[in-house]
Amino acid sequence: MAFPEDPLGLRAELRINGSWVNVTGHAYTRDPIRTVVGMSAQGTGVDPSTLSLTLNNKDGRYSRRNAMGPYYGQLPRTTPARVGVPGGQAHLSLNGVPGTRAIASNSGIPSGTTDLDIRIELTPETWAPAKAVELIGRWGLAPTRSWVLIMQGGTGRFQLTWSTDGSTTLGVVSPPPELLPGERAAVRITMDVNNGAGGRTFTWYKAPTLAGPWTQLGTPTVQAGTTSTFASSAPLGIGDQPGGSWTGMPDRVHGAEVRSGIDGTVAAKVDWSTATAGATSHTDGTGRVWTLEGDAEISTRVPIFMGEVASLPSRWAPSGEDAWVPIEGAGILRRMEQGRKALSSTLRRRIPTGAPVAYWPMEEGDTATQAYSPVPGCLPLTGPGLDWASADTLPGSSPLPTITSGATLKASVPAYPASTSWQLEFVYFRATEPTLLMPIMELTTGLSSWPRLRLSIGPSGGIQVLGVSADGESTSTLVPGGSGSVAGQWNRLRLSVSQDGTLVRLAFLLIPIGGAGELWSGSYTGTVGPLRSLSGVYTSTLEGTAIGHITVFSRTGVGVMDFADHGYTRESAGARALRIAAEEGVQLSVLGDAADTSLMGPQRPQTLVELLHECAEADGGILMEMPGSLGLVYRTRASLYNQSPTLTLPYGSIAPSLEPVEDDQALRNDVTASRRGGGSGRAVVETGPLSVLPSEQGGVGIYDESVELNLADDSQAQPMASWLAHLGTVDEARYPSIKIALHKHPELIAAVLRLRIGDLVRLTGLPLWVGESTTDLHVMQIQHEPRPRAWTVILVCTPASPYRVGVVGDTVRGRVDTSGSELAADVTASSPTLSVEVTAGRPWITSAAFPADFPFDVQLGGEVVTVTAISGVSSPQTFTVIRAVNGVSTPHLAASDLRLAQSTIVAL
Repeated sequence: MAFPEDPLGLRAELRINGSWVNVTGHAYTRDPIRTVVGMSAQGTGVDPSTLSLTLNNKDGRYSRRNAMGPYYGQLPRTTPARVGVPGGQAHLSLNGVPGTRAIASNSGIPSGTTDLDIRIELTPETWAPAKAVELIGRWGLAPTRSWVLIMQGGTGRFQLTWSTDGSTTLGVVSPPPELLPGERAAVRITMDVNNGAGGRTFTWYKAPTLAGPWTQLGTPTVQAGTTSTFASSAPLGIGDQPGGSWTGMPDRVHGAEVRSGIDGTVAAKVDWSTATAGATSHTDGTGRVWTLEGDAEISTRVPIFMGEVASLPSRWAPSGEDAWVPIEGAGILRRMEQGRKALSSTLRRRIPTGAPVAYWPMEEGDTATQAYSPVPGCLPLTGPGLDWASADTLPGSSPLPTITSGATLKASVPAYPASTSWQLEFVYFRATEPTLLMPIMELTTGLSSWPRLRLSIGPSGGIQVLGVSADGESTSTLVPGGSGSVAGQWNRLRLSVSQDGTLVRLAFLLIPIGGAGELWSGSYTGTVGPLRSLSGVYTSTLEGTAIGHITVFSRTGVGVMDFADHGYTRESAGARALRIAAEEGVQLSVLGDAADTSLMGPQRPQTLVELLHECAEADGGILMEMPGSLGLVYRTRASLYNQSPTLTLPYGSIAPSLEPVEDDQALRNDVTASRRGGGSGRAVVETGPLSVLPSEQGGVGIYDESVELNLADDSQAQPMASWLAHLGTVDEARYPSIKIALHKHPELIAAVLRLRIGDLVRLTGLPLWVGESTTDLHVMQIQHEPRPRAWTVILVCTPASPYRVGVVGDTVRGRVDTSGSELAADVTASSPTLSVEVTAGRPWITSAAFPADFPFDVQLGGEVVTVTAISGVSSPQTFTVIRAVNGVSTPHLAASDLRLAQSTIVAL
């Protein structure tokens, strides 16, 4: 049974037995549905979003243990829950789950040598999803492929993939579209299959809507050769296409068009705003019927919460006259943060993806006697005498064992399908060079005529592969090599063996971890056979040598250890967040440019949430949850810079009472930032009203803080300390509660629903007792409180001014502030000129010498004035001004400080 919506259009739903069930009309009116998306006060991570909802349970339908109830056995503790609110036009709602799409007949959709013109309008959470997502296409399993338009993962670009024969594929990628997170926009590609010059041409466009106007992205892409699209039997689809490795987009689609020929005849044109909410099909303007599949919906709602039921207890009145269930729901972060073990080392996680036939990480504890293998059917490696877990300096690994005098090592390689090549690889470390060329590993193989191979390391970086006969009587140096010391650093040894006609070719690659490798090779007449076992018997010469991650592949050229061996050091924070989320199967998108984030140090074993927070802390961005799906969003620090307001709030639209707070909650004026395992930097704010000076000298005293961050190198520590001290000494109020009564101001609903954590909100028309009439704030928390006939949103905000950073060449943000200036004489409240004394640094520019740089604004006390001209090349200079630009008009005394109203701040 489904229940009617709230009068305001609010709908709360539980996913029961695979379907979304509307429970809104069963909610108690006395206990409103409340959704909170919040961020912790200091920094870079949000608390899990939460849902509070009380359901009428007089009939026992929501009691988990009620065997007579209709939902018995269908309400697990992680039952998905979602809340949506009215958001205007109808749209096609997709959630990214496989099979979620809208399809229509392909009749009349052009193929063959006909040019294509493909257009789609959508509102995604981000234009740079973690993984590639499908938008629209005529695409099925091979051999039924024709074409599909894709939004690439992580790059913010689009891709058209097509097939000429239904199986093989070709592709073309767009220039960057430069679209803002959450921006509604249309994208378009035209495909000229034969440009008349022996090639094919592709042109990309963007527009606010499908109605245009269209702006071309970059220059057209011209590829050699004419082409065509296969006449596939697959239907035309929007969302997940069954024939690709991509997922369907998890957002809102407003419309789409496919034309036969560039700007040609419309073959398909669907406008979802004309569809009926809740319908399971829609007929478009060309008479084509679109049918919904999977979780696809036609909806007018915008999601404000998507999560899981964390608590669903039964409660009742003693009289038995009343029963209810108070549901507590939470976003995906709650589950991710509870009881999760640390992720394995980067090598341990990465190596199995290369499908080894044998692998022994050797990351056991210090009392181990053998090393297990994660490869099915691979027996443990035995290592009596090894000093386990004694070497912990390899960034991409947990602690590894070291060799002691008398230690041995032995392991068998499982039988694997016959191949003509194989590869052995492992890591090792020596503090000093061995004095002799000593075997580090001996291999038993099916090679002829040298079934045993002895791998040795020696002084001055010497290495050797020695062939040994079956009886041990004959030997031959197959690969000699080595030049230069490799002691005091971690290295990888890779031995590759392959058949080349009648020759067996051997390549011995020595790779200093984090550096470039050096290759030595040799060959002999023979036949490649499988690697069967490996062993080592050690004397005191190799004592203290660390060894681990011994891996065997049944092919050569496998490079899965690359980058993972040093823990992906110098990977950008955004790229790391995308990578580890993808590895763990967690949906994560990046708002901003993932490449424009801080470089990080090695990834060490921690929980997934800890690793993601570590990315945010190193960059200074924000980790948050998606409001419409069980996924995460990482917002980069750079995406917070110089924003335009997402929401402008006139003072009259703010519900009572607005109470800005000026306290020391976020005050930090002495900050030390340390690189994990490395150096540190310190920043002390020594001047100004929030400086470390005592109050009698104009400061507030010392508010110190020390942070440890996973940075790539020591040079990042000092800039980070300075940035954190800058954020911690903002001399402005914070706003812990800005209330908006949306039921009284429906004109604000669309903008409020676009808000995400970190977006800019501009308050205008503030009264004089607040200070400035206009202030810019960043949203740190969004709380919805929808009731039967009222809908209140509460925003928690902090000043946005610290993120107003310099832009080279910008007429406002590109100006360098004065080193020191003050009034040379008293001025009245209406004086049109100011006499300004330069107390430090260079004089101000003059309007005679730089007329194009005028006018600009300066701040004098609490008053902002516009400077239209400056005369005089030495101090004092005369400023011609327009007074009271910000509504403040007051006299000022000589020696009053004067500086740019928007001074340039150097971004981190």
